[in-house]
Amino acid sequence: MAHLVITIGCEYGAKGNLIGKMVAEDLGIKFYDRDVVDEIIKEVGIPKDIMEKVEEGVTIAGKGAEGDVRGSFSKYADLTNRAIHVQKTIIRKLSDKESCVIIGRSADYILKEHTPILRMFIYSPDEVRIKNVMESHNLSEDDAKLLIVEKDKRYHKRHLALTGSNRGDRHNRDILIDSSLLGVEGTAHLIEDLVKRVCEA
Repeated sequence: MAHLVITIGCEYGAKGNLIGKMVAEDLGIKFYDRDVVDEIIKEVGIPKDIMEKVEEGVTIAGKGAEGDVRGSFSKYADLTNRAIHVQKTIIRKLSDKESCVIIGRSADYILKEHTPILRMFIYSPDEVRIKNVMESHNLSEDDAKLLIVEKDKRYHKRHLALTGSNRGDRHNRDILIDSSLLGVEGTAHLIEDLVKRVCEA
């Protein structure tokens, strides 16, 4: 198949990660979820606490402001911009290597110039997301609701910090899918069928 990149943004609890993994396995291509990308970011020298603050929309001054030195990464006067730059560079390098599925990390926006690309967003009704999180995390309904609210806020802030746009902006997506309509397997097969059509076009 052509060097196709599939980006999947997803609401927490909509099972986008499972769907993306199934798509990658069925197509025989690489799969990069948030944990894989986070590990690479950590390996290149960005401390976890700094990346977490960046994702929360916090502007972090480096050595230039107070002379605070925290390892090699702190030599940059603006740690926020550097952290964002590194994350974008990692996403682009992963996509340049070979066909792959990339989950989250605003890859839809970062790779908008890549061709060919399919940019998906997977969502579900709130009641379905709550049920899924209750089952996957063994939580009460109230705790599942709180976790979803927390994750939604965090992901929205992260996307805004990286792209300057709202996470739900449809202009950076090719297709939006309610995963509760067909389930994990059905949604994965729908995406795979779309991939074949795009590659044949």
